[in-house]
Amino acid sequence: MRQCVIWGSGNEYESMLNQIKYEELKGNLKCNAVLSKTRSRFAKKIDGYDIISKDGLRDITFDYLIVTAAEAFAEIQAEAREMGIPENRIIPGRVLNLPNFDFKRYVSLLENPVTILSDNCWGAMTYHTLGLPFTSPLINTYCPQASYCKFIQDPFFYLEQPLRVKQEGIPRQNVFPIGQLGEGDKSVEVQFMHEASFERAEKRWNERKKRINKSRVFVKSAIDGDDPRREEYLAAFAQIPYNKMCLYSGETNIKDVVYMKRFEWDWYNGPLEVAFAWNKFGSWFMHNTTTSVDLLKLLNGEKDYIREE
Repeated sequence: MRQCVIWGSGNEYESMLNQIKYEELKGNLKCNAVLSKTRSRFAKKIDGYDIISKDGLRDITFDYLIVTAAEAFAEIQAEAREMGIPENRIIPGRVLNLPNFDFKRYVSLLENPVTILSDNCWGAMTYHTLGLPFTSPLINTYCPQASYCKFIQDPFFYLEQPLRVKQEGIPRQNVFPIGQLGEGDKSVEVQFMHEASFERAEKRWNERKKRINKSRVFVKSAIDGDDPRREEYLAAFAQIPYNKMCLYSGETNIKDVVYMKRFEWDWYNGPLEVAFAWNKFGSWFMHNTTTSVDLLKLLNGEKDYIREE
């Protein structure tokens, strides 16, 4: 059971209270106090929890700080870090409102970070949704399917290769930088759509490479059922030894390949408020992820992660 302190007692605290109580009931956490600058002036307890001021935080034993004030999260996080609280011990309270949230599963991703390898921005969006540190260099990147197929078969070979410039970014012409790992037949391409220059892309890449957790890797793929090389890509996906999920618009018996009707929308004619679908298979699969899968189960390697069938 993890010991926690809640920072904030406003409206967001009120909306999360039932989930906090439920996690206590499950034996996943114990709230030791609520830090409230306002309430500490006129009350000693709220909902059975001791109310403390910021100065009182130093006298409380806890594993995690749950911040319920979303708009002030960055400011509170900075304050907490100045007090010596590690960043990976500061949790944005908004994650408690995710569907099927479970604190035990969540802290397992904090205490043993997962490195997400994704062919597109799904990895970055997943880290952001869960409020987790980026522990993968494949953040805000895109890998063409042929390159990604090679990459996931031997990811740590490619991650050990220097990132070389293949195309420099030209912001005024909407041209983004492209990098290359390896050489010849043993090379892959990584596109940095959100960076203005290769120098900036390389800097971010090398910084995030240092955070990789080789002992806990998750691979996400998306394969178009109309791709002429689909069988090759599926076979490669089937062989990788990591926790994984592949979105596919065709039929196959390969394990961990997921077909979801929700993502068969046409890019031009489909309801974009539902998801950013791409061609027929919705490889972006970003904005509605929590509607279709349980992210915490998925990243923790549990097989019953599908919510829609």
